[in-house]
Amino acid sequence: GHNLERENIYILHLSFLKDGNPNCLMTTRMKHLECEDNLPRDLIREILLRLPVRLLLQLKIVCRSWNSLISSPEFANHQLQRSMLTQPPPLLCWKVPKRAGDVMHCSSQSLILDRQHQPTTFGSHPADGKVIWGSCNGLLCLLQGYPFDTLTLLNPSTRSVSPSVPFECSHKCGKLVFFGFGYDILHDQYKFVMGCRGSSLITDSKVRSGAIVFTFGANPFWKTVDHPVFPYDIHGTSNGIFVSGTLNWIVYDPTISTSYEFEWFLLTFDLETELFGRLRLPVTRSRYDLSEMPPLQLHNNCLSVCYPTPHKPIICTLWIMKEHGVESSWTKLLAIPFDVGISPYVSVASLYISQDHNLLALNQSDGNFFVYNLRQNQLVSRVPYEHFGACIFLCQESLVSPSHYCGLKTIQV
Repeated sequence: GHNLERENIYILHLSFLKDGNPNCLMTTRMKHLECEDNLPRDLIREILLRLPVRLLLQLKIVCRSWNSLISSPEFANHQLQRSMLTQPPPLLCWKVPKRAGDVMHCSSQSLILDRQHQPTTFGSHPADGKVIWGSCNGLLCLLQGYPFDTLTLLNPSTRSVSPSVPFECSHKCGKLVFFGFGYDILHDQYKFVMGCRGSSLITDSKVRSGAIVFTFGANPFWKTVDHPVFPYDIHGTSNGIFVSGTLNWIVYDPTISTSYEFEWFLLTFDLETELFGRLRLPVTRSRYDLSEMPPLQLHNNCLSVCYPTPHKPIICTLWIMKEHGVESSWTKLLAIPFDVGISPYVSVASLYISQDHNLLALNQSDGNFFVYNLRQNQLVSRVPYEHFGACIFLCQESLVSPSHYCGLKTIQV
């Protein structure tokens, strides 16, 4: 018994050091272990929580108790909370618009390590006729049809997808809509939000005085909530960024006619209270910069915005909001100077910063990824992105089951 216990600890230790890449011999050996009741369950749980999702999926075959533990919603939630603290490299997910095909994903870490510009291995998930409209807690929200017929939740890490649920709501905004997908921690519910762009100026739309909130669950439902009293419109991407229980979009006031009074600001939606709000951005932009709207992204669970600065010694500056909702917490994180091998006329979307200070970003001007080392102030590599124009979603790896929030059985794809 003591030898088996030591062997279990040793294997768990090796699994942790190998960071999700156990060799075949180890995996085979683990299959033959009878690990139940040899170690305290709490100790096993604490060790397993420190392992990456890919390895946890493999460890489910070790024994019945491990499979039960790793498959439980409670373990999935605890693993998700821990990953938010440790910030492992996210997946990059996208779906090529207006084209039949699959949801694609790749590891952000693989792009950073790809110094030789070799093709990256991508995984795919069947999604003909579906489009990604949000990412939250390792789940992607897929919509099908237009006007929208169904919504589906997909976990690209576990390759599990929920059955489609009906989106029983018609609207008259045409394509002038914005979206968001996020998690209401108070009620343990995932919600999809849709509003009408420029809604304050529209008088003949069904949703002119409200946005639509679709709540996933055993009995999914939707309702209309009030729009904010201030006017706004969205230029560029319509996808909201989820952080700290809120959805966020960069918008502007379309009623201001004086060029120099034009300002971008953040439109926010609290998923718990279902109320809209607004926040200032760190830098004011004039109406002449309409075509250069700064991309809104997520960096270490903080909102980030990257401003292009052409005709200056700096190509772009990246700001983060360290405490969501506190406008004074905007902090300039980095600046990329000229003469580093990057075109000065770019729109940069920051995606991830690794522990060794490598910035992975997307050059939205030419559709290529690039890796820039912040300590050495030099371009490390470029990685071609073949699907220019497809919106990229950051998706953390998690064990969250899509079906747990739809009340239906998960489908493996």
